[in-house]
Amino acid sequence: MAKLTSKQRDQLPDSAFAYVDSKGNRRLPINDEAHVKNALARFAQVKFESEAARDKARKRLLRAAKKYGIVPVGFITSQLESERRDAAAGRLVIELGRAGPGADLEQRLREVLADPGLRMVYWSEREHGYVDGRGKPAELPSDSEAVTFLERQGKPMAAVVHEGRALADTDLTKTVLAALQFVIERGRALGHLPAGSGEAATLPTGFVSLLFTDIEGSTALLRSLGERYSALLRDVRSIIRRAVVAAGGREVDLRADEAFVVFGRPRAALEAAIAIQRKLDGHEWPDDAEVRVRAGIHSGPITLTESGYIGLSVHTAARVCSAAHGGQILLSDEARSAVEEDLPAGVHLRGLGPHRLAGFDHPIDIYQVVTEGFRVDFPPLRRGASATSR
Repeated sequence: MAKLTSKQRDQLPDSAFAYVDSKGNRRLPINDEAHVKNALARFAQVKFESEAARDKARKRLLRAAKKYGIVPVGFITSQLESERRDAAAGRLVIELGRAGPGADLEQRLREVLADPGLRMVYWSEREHGYVDGRGKPAELPSDSEAVTFLERQGKPMAAVVHEGRALADTDLTKTVLAALQFVIERGRALGHLPAGSGEAATLPTGFVSLLFTDIEGSTALLRSLGERYSALLRDVRSIIRRAVVAAGGREVDLRADEAFVVFGRPRAALEAAIAIQRKLDGHEWPDDAEVRVRAGIHSGPITLTESGYIGLSVHTAARVCSAAHGGQILLSDEARSAVEEDLPAGVHLRGLGPHRLAGFDHPIDIYQVVTEGFRVDFPPLRRGASATSR
């Protein structure tokens, strides 16, 4: 299918598009057979202003399909399935207002999402991980299954372990997660579920390794994807959380496009960072978007207060991360010293020399993680990290 240029789009009448919104924005071109087929495939990705607008666009698209002799069996099946799920999700919200958590909640979700193997796990600060409805430690599943995380104010709350396609619909996911948050918070308030408070007192102290991550070009991604960016961000957080839990780390703060986690072992921080980059690189993103995360690791003593971590180590780790490019993992000299005798197989550290990071009056030696499948050559470290000579 030949892609329409801006000039070609401008020359087409409104009738050549399945959807024209109230501001005159025209989407889903249906000017020929190839574009009608493409519109049928992309219809579910469009955010319509109202259900009436969706219905109108659907009718125009189906008329165009008939004109070109296209029998849209898959499209019609998808629309019927979407309507069935939306109706079921609406009932779920009402029913959960009367239902209790635990097995009853799981069963209702299984019915709505047509996933008999679905299960719920809940975040427990006491266990430093996820537990089931009885408070027993629960392992996250293998890669063949999917996990959708539920959070409150950037903190882990619970997770739904489900078949990969069960929550592929963005609108359905929002509805289900909103309903789940309500019933879980109510259950905890009544003492029916394990507490999930993020008390700082449970975080590790002493000599620790800190990992910061940040999505590169997040503003451009938000502008490009619009409301679909929230689903992308949810997937990034899911990948980060799974890697952190698997490596035995603790989440300190996860908000917007940034993450701050802590590990008792330097190698664990490195393993988590590598796992995050590999999973991100292998993930399929909407519109073939390039999603790259910069990562920085620093090891050192930490001060824990009632409100969380403070001290130079936190600032150092954050600055090391901000100096990196997307897909790059950087370590401070202290982190390199802490992990160099315990490097994972096939992992090497490449010295980038001393750099003066923003806010620091002395240079810091920076190292880059090199391992199979990782990009090796990057531009000079980002603004705020100036190379220096000894």
